[in-house]
Formats: sequence, structure tokens, C-alpha cells
Amino acid sequence: MNELSQRILTAIVLASGAIYWMFYTDTSLFNLIALVVGVLAVIELFAMVQLPSAILYIVTLAIPSLFWLWSPETIPTLFPLLVPSVLWMVIYVVVMRHNSSAEVFTRFVYAQWMTTLIMLFCYTLITTHALSHGVLFLSGAILGVWAADIGAYFVGKALGKTKLCPSISPGKSVEGFLGGLVLGTITAAGFWLNMLGMDATKALVLAIVLVLVSVAGDLGESALKRAVGVKDSGKMLPGHGGILDRIDALLPSIPVVAMLWLTLA
Repeated sequence: MNELSQRILTAIVLASGAIYWMFYTDTSLFNLIALVVGVLAVIELFAMVQLPSAILYIVTLAIPSLFWLWSPETIPTLFPLLVPSVLWMVIYVVVMRHNSSAEVFTRFVYAQWMTTLIMLFCYTLITTHALSHGVLFLSGAILGVWAADIGAYFVGKALGKTKLCPSISPGKSVEGFLGGLVLGTITAAGFWLNMLGMDATKALVLAIVLVLVSVAGDLGESALKRAVGVKDSGKMLPGHGGILDRIDALLPSIPVVAMLWLTLA
């Protein structure tokens, strides 16, 4: 099976699973799956950056996440984000006090940054899913990001000539970016207009922000992979690499657009 076939097959399986997860699971199961995805992403992250004490990091990450899973409405937003970061900054100083390697510190900073994004993403999924019309909003946002990725891939393959950011991701082109921007914006805005009855201007603005931030997330993960010298974040998803390769664009875009949606509402 060639790479494109693997990519399409995996995308179908992921899309089917996402639909079931989004629409046919109760709150507890939805939250549990969100947590599992987050923990798997962190495991993959630490395997990629190859930092010491990765297992301990994951275990301590799970502690606030479990509180967060069962009672997200009673735990302040910053609690599950700050506890692991502060705790692990202390641990890093203690464990690495005799190691002056700049590379190790850089990997640690990347890991902290990505872990915070992963946790914020999971937190946003859990809290937004529980809101009225939250399921439909999240579905439109995820579809928009996926459509942008598909549009960028195929337009880039067909027409891509001008490099978008060659120092970080040589394969991405300006033409692909524009194709993804158009398809992602139309998909997300169209979904919100038809399924939520959202104001057209609001839907368009949110969709454009969604796609632009998703591109930033994609490039951010590409920068991390380049810094640690890997092509894919992992091998869990045939044709797509790892979990982080599939959710990188969602990590910053879902929290940002959900916040804007709630603010505008």
C-alpha cells in the first residue's frame, strides 16, 4: 500500500472515530478519550525529545489531569496547566544542576511548551463539549482544520512553487497555504452557518482565525521535529506519522477559536 492510500485509509478511520467520539459518547467517556489522547501525545512527545525522567513527568502530568477529568467545572483553568510546569521546572533544576548542556535545556523548553498546549487543548475539548451547541462548534472547527490540511496538501502537490517557510518545513508552499485557507474557511464557516445558525460575518472571521492559527500550530510542531532531528513525531498512525502530527494544527487553534466564540457570544 502506497503512502497516499495509507493516508486516506487512516483518515477515514480517524474521521469515523472522531464522529463517534463527538456525537455518540456520554460526557464521562468523551472526557476519558480526550485524556487518553492527551497522555498518548505527551508520551509520544517525550519519546521524540528524548529527555530523562520521561515516565515520572507523565505520571505527575496525570495527577492534575485526573482531577480535571472528573470535575473540570470546579478546577480553575490554570491549575492543570501550571502545576506540571512549575513542578517540572523545579525537578529540572534539581536533576540537571550539574549539566550545562544548552541542547538539553532547549528540548526541555520545547517539551514544556508542547505539554502546555496539549493540556490546554484537552481542557478546551472537555469544557466546550459540555456547553450548549459545543459539540457542533467543535465539529465545525475540527472539520475546518482537517479541510485546510487536505486543501494545502493537494493544492501544494499540484501547484506549489513558492516555499512558505523553508527553514522549518520545506514541503509547505504559499500556494498550498492559500488552498488550505480557502477550503478550511469555507468548510468551517459553512458548517457553523448551517448547523448553528451563526452570523455570517462571525462565522467567516472565526473560520479565518481558525485556519491561520492551525497553520501556526503545524509549523510549530515542524520546528520541534527539526530541532530534535526527526521526520515524524511517531508511528502510531500509518501515513500520518504520530498523534502529534495529526493534532498539531488543532492544539492552538481549538482553544483560540473556542475562546473567541465564547467572547463574541
